[in-house]
Amino acid sequence: MSNLTGRAIYQKAQKPPRAPYVELVGLRESAKGQRCSLRLPCCNHDPATTVLAHLRFFNWAGIAEKPINVLGVFACSACHDALDRRVDSQVGFEDILRALGETLISHVKAGKLIFK
Repeated sequence: MSNLTGRAIYQKAQKPPRAPYVELVGLRESAKGQRCSLRLPCCNHDPATTVLAHLRFFNWAGIAEKPINVLGVFACSACHDALDRRVDSQVGFEDILRALGETLISHVKAGKLIFK
């Protein structure tokens, strides 16, 4: 079954298939205590508030959906609010790309993102 965009629709208990060459191990949980990788001007620099903030661009996810965890960056509560446009702050794509790269490198070094 698919939606209007042709993407597969999954039931709550059913997970989408994963690529056989990538293993994802607790990416969301690994954000706890990490340094914010966005570091926008509004950053509070508090690792206690850091979460994996999903990037919602380019139809990577539908309404009320989150994209896969690989498409997320470590963000403090203030930067997460700016990224999700809950506060008025300038977020450049250069900042997002840098943060995504730093987050992916961190996942690989920690063994959370494994390429087979």
